[in-house]
Amino acid sequence: MFSKIQKITLFISILLISFGAFAQNQSTVSVSIRNNTFKHVDLINAYGNGRTQYASADIKNDAFSMKLDIPNDIYRFDFGDENYFLIVITPGENMELIIDAEDLQNVVSVTNSPSMAFVQDVSNANNYKKEVIDSLNNALQKDETQKYWSKMTQEVTNLRQTTNEIDNYVTAAFGNVDSLNVLISLYAPNNKVKGGNVDYFITKAHQYLKALDNNYKPFANYLENKSLYYDYKVNRLPGNSDYYAMLDDYIYQADSRQDKASEALAPLASAAKALVSERDSLSYLNLFDKKSEKNSWIAKVLAAFPTEASEKLMHTEASYKLNMNTQKPIGANVVNGAQQLVKAVVNKYQTAYNETDAAISNQIKQAILDNKDDIATLMFLDLFPKEQNAALHESVINALYKKYPTHPIVKERYTIMNSPAGRTGIGSMAPELAFPDPDGNIRKLSDLRGKVVLIDFWASWCGPCRRESPNVRNVYQKYHDQGFEVFSVSLDRDANSWKKAIKDDQLVWPNHVSDLKYWSSEAAAIYGVRSIPAMFLLDREGRIVAKDLRGPALENAVREMINK
Repeated sequence: MFSKIQKITLFISILLISFGAFAQNQSTVSVSIRNNTFKHVDLINAYGNGRTQYASADIKNDAFSMKLDIPNDIYRFDFGDENYFLIVITPGENMELIIDAEDLQNVVSVTNSPSMAFVQDVSNANNYKKEVIDSLNNALQKDETQKYWSKMTQEVTNLRQTTNEIDNYVTAAFGNVDSLNVLISLYAPNNKVKGGNVDYFITKAHQYLKALDNNYKPFANYLENKSLYYDYKVNRLPGNSDYYAMLDDYIYQADSRQDKASEALAPLASAAKALVSERDSLSYLNLFDKKSEKNSWIAKVLAAFPTEASEKLMHTEASYKLNMNTQKPIGANVVNGAQQLVKAVVNKYQTAYNETDAAISNQIKQAILDNKDDIATLMFLDLFPKEQNAALHESVINALYKKYPTHPIVKERYTIMNSPAGRTGIGSMAPELAFPDPDGNIRKLSDLRGKVVLIDFWASWCGPCRRESPNVRNVYQKYHDQGFEVFSVSLDRDANSWKKAIKDDQLVWPNHVSDLKYWSSEAAAIYGVRSIPAMFLLDREGRIVAKDLRGPALENAVREMINK
């Protein structure tokens, strides 16, 4: 039996122990704000529906302090007007924090909080990445080589477009002359138009002559001014002789055919302009009704476009079109070549950024792994997409779940990760499959590690599956010797039907398995398969890289994985 004094002493001891435990769980946050414009702050939940306020304080002398008795979690300092700062509160800490009102995404300084020190380190690393890309972008914009080839790309693009437009005008002009020559051969075979055809001849001839004049004008204007457009002989950069040779050849060929076209078409276009003007003037003065005026005008047309000259013109036209068509792909190469030279400069800067980005990303990943059971990792985990970083996500979520099994975000992600859909997401390690083959022998998916593997869920009774089988077979036969395997999982319930389908469809690979449980298939449950065909493509490490590929897409993906 305790004495009265012993009981009082025991009570006081228990009280002191309880008070000490409470004091250890209480945390204090002291915050200084640079560039402060805020008057008040509330500590609220960082996620979830609604707004839960845990504490509040007035900001005096650009600082505030809070004593808190709340669980370890991520919270928000809410300053109003959508200004907030994310903070991790850990019971028992006496955190001292400096933030900047003009940059609430980052930590200026922190002491006595490992979680917020982690947040600061990762935030600083991310900021450095941004600084690097900004610096490289600025350097790229000022790079003289980049500016030269960007300008060249625009100029040769315009040159090609202009050349193509001129080619269209020239070929149209040749076509106008051809039409006129056909008209003459049909209605003036003996250098004379019969009376009944005079008016028709004049109408059509005037139409062709006017079209010839209109098509030749832009060509003539181009020839007169093209020397003013671009001068590619000056300010050439050393080390690009192949490109300049291609450009010079393109320009030379265009100039050569245009000069020959001008030599042939210029006198005809000049005559056409005069003839159109004469007819229009006479018609305006009502003097073109006389037969003599009509015949006189027709005679001038026939003199300007003699039949004996048409064969030479046709040869010039054919030569022009041949050269034009030959040069068109070269024009595309001229533009593409300049674009590639710009790209080469850009790639230099991109490579520098990629190297920095990879180094910093790996640094951040390692920091996350080093602190994987810290709730603060949730603030940065999604910087790395799960599809490409499944192992990172799995490691962090498993560690967090072990420490915070009831935390809503952690619990949700853990549940998703361990669901069939989560276990078989892109980037996840493929779950093991071990089931009997047609002879009753157990075949394991893991035995194929080191190969590129297609897991193919199918059944003999599935029409779409059977229609896809020839494509799977062709890919297997093409890439098997290079390290490609198929692991077929059947949702059949009749062994004979399953075996017959394998034989009939010539599914020659050895890895066929089934527990013959139809839609109760354990393999289908593991992979969350609810419809077939369903396919999962695995890399050599056994990680899922693609799903439900069909036709050419399957072969393309397999080829890419084989060649890695």
